[in-house]
Amino acid sequence: MSDAASPAGEQRPRPQYGEYATPDEQRARIRQPLPEPVPPVAPAPAAPPTTGRPGRQAGAVAPGRLFDRAAAVALLVYGLLSLTSAIPALLDPTPLLAAMGLDAGDLGVTTTGGWGIASAVLLVGGWLLTAWLTWLAHRRGWIVFWIPLAGGIVFNGLAGVLVAVGLLGDPGVFDAILRQNGG
Repeated sequence: MSDAASPAGEQRPRPQYGEYATPDEQRARIRQPLPEPVPPVAPAPAAPPTTGRPGRQAGAVAPGRLFDRAAAVALLVYGLLSLTSAIPALLDPTPLLAAMGLDAGDLGVTTTGGWGIASAVLLVGGWLLTAWLTWLAHRRGWIVFWIPLAGGIVFNGLAGVLVAVGLLGDPGVFDAILRQNGG
């Protein structure tokens, strides 16, 4: 161990517990040889991950998660079936106007035009986005049943607004609705 003077010219106190000694000086003082290099060891094969509960593997699904997955898949299937039945109604306003008590033939409305096409594209894109987000959340282990619910509410609401803007933009339909309501 070195008891050399510090750069300021004053003597350092004696080191205690090897705090100023280099590793080589420490080994020389305690008379230990340099450790031999240890050859690298290949990593052991990883054991299958567990869920923290004895007897359950990572692939096993907890009962609550199974219900969550089933609800999410059921909602996505319902959304897909609803989507396939909504697209023709979005492109042909006759059933919608008939449900409102209006005759599409008298009003001269045969199509929703670009608004109906835009709402159909929005619904298809919304369903695809919802399915993708549901899959992503599922992969991360999150609760997923709410994603199809929220996607259905948001995208059906937006598509409804687009169709309403398209139909109410037609002066004939708008006047017929006002006459029907006593306006």
